[in-house]
Amino acid sequence: MTISSRQNAWFKRIREAIHDHDDEIVIEGPKAVADAVAAGWVPIKTFGRGVDFTAGLFDALAETKSPQNVIGLFHRPQSSLDQLFARDASVVIALDGVQDPGNVGTIVRLAAAFDANGIVLLPGCADPYSSKAIRSSAGAILSVPVVSTSVEELLTRVWPIVAADARGEAGDPPARRAVIAFGSEGSGLSPLLAENARTIAIRMSARIESLNVATSAAILLARSYELRA
Repeated sequence: MTISSRQNAWFKRIREAIHDHDDEIVIEGPKAVADAVAAGWVPIKTFGRGVDFTAGLFDALAETKSPQNVIGLFHRPQSSLDQLFARDASVVIALDGVQDPGNVGTIVRLAAAFDANGIVLLPGCADPYSSKAIRSSAGAILSVPVVSTSVEELLTRVWPIVAADARGEAGDPPARRAVIAFGSEGSGLSPLLAENARTIAIRMSARIESLNVATSAAILLARSYELRA
């Protein structure tokens, strides 16, 4: 029976997952849902436009301007710091107060493109499992482990931390067995992380003072990948 009421339990559950993305998350589009299933994600349930929900009710749920006719409800993936630091042939990315979900999603995509172990989310970051971040990751969120933790917990790991900072010395990023950190565009690194990180700057023209955090990540992660290739 096609659902037509906003009071329906499934409608409310999906809407809550889109808004909170806490224990459950929503993925939109037939390809994105199929890719998630192929990656080993098991959907709680999938819903079709005009099949499970009326077209109007489905459109009220969909986050994209042009609904793609399929919504998948999934459990939020869980990863651990041990998982991120288990492989010493690459690097771990740390995001410190990166608040824009588009930037977070783009950096998830970069983590996949340049074979990073995964991403550590420090306090103040946007959630990579929000709808906008998932779309910005272009499916990379399906294969990149993400762990939220504190700076204090990150510092218990023995790997050195190198942070992008326009005031640092120009140099190459580490190729492996290190954390590459990126701070907020507005306020930079949090004080405790800054105290424990070596900073590096990207060589560039004096015509511009700084780069968008996702652009900085693309440059440094690409160079890190080249150095270990």
